[in-house]
Amino acid sequence: MQFLCTKQSINYNVCFSIVVRKISINKKTSETAIITASLRALSNYEENEKMRSNDYFAEIFLPDERRTPLNDKNARAMIKKAIPKGLYEYVIARTKYFDNVFIEAAKNNIDQVVFLGAGYDSRSYRFSDLITKTKIFEVDTKPTQEHKISLLHKNKININERIEFVPVDFEKGNLFDLLNECGYDKIKKTLFMWEGVTFYLSNNVVVQMLKTIKENSSSGSRLCFDFQTITNNDELIKTDLEDETIKFGIKNDQIEIFVSENGYRIVEHVNARDMEKMFLILENGEQFGEILPIMNFLLIEHIE
Repeated sequence: MQFLCTKQSINYNVCFSIVVRKISINKKTSETAIITASLRALSNYEENEKMRSNDYFAEIFLPDERRTPLNDKNARAMIKKAIPKGLYEYVIARTKYFDNVFIEAAKNNIDQVVFLGAGYDSRSYRFSDLITKTKIFEVDTKPTQEHKISLLHKNKININERIEFVPVDFEKGNLFDLLNECGYDKIKKTLFMWEGVTFYLSNNVVVQMLKTIKENSSSGSRLCFDFQTITNNDELIKTDLEDETIKFGIKNDQIEIFVSENGYRIVEHVNARDMEKMFLILENGEQFGEILPIMNFLLIEHIE
């Protein structure tokens, strides 16, 4: 039987717009987590199996008004036309890449995995058979977690006993206090999954999070996250949403410097072209779609 590790009031919400998520004060279930799940669910209807995200749990997290149209081919076509260019392909590639990182860690029996802003992430359930020695911590807003748990129970999806749900208020800066209460051990090797979060955070906040993770994890622990590259601040993605201004990007020629200055080394850097080659090439050699060239994945490792 799973439980929420703390009962304190939660007042943050991880929001997703365009390709990203941001932290804002909100006590409602995360709408943006539903958007992410919607795109993953939509991809599972692709005729070419290679282009499916294979997140076959994504659909159970959707309300009827989001789930029902997916059963209609014409409705799916209309939805895809309305998606900003490159976003759909990016979410497919990102889901597959983060899947691969998680699978490798679980197969190697990494001690701990922490999902920062877990939303409706289903990796702990899709790959439950791999979780035999690894402790999983899902960090997110309490309403989103409670809704997620209720839907998992409703659909009779087993919640591995090694999963802990950690409701947290990032505004209070007590992330690792709450993780520790739930059994997190800073001495053990850990993989942190930070999917679709950095874009809306300031450079200072991202740097502080990297510092906090380093201070509260052992050497060899890893962090996987996505971000955009920039030449100057004018190149930050424009969302036209007042409360969702994208703030963070790394200059193209500063990625390795940024990582090393914060006490990490690059394990793998995947740019947009790499994503297309890895995940969007069909059997006939044609490319399924394009990803905005500014999009990137980083897998970095904590070093002494």
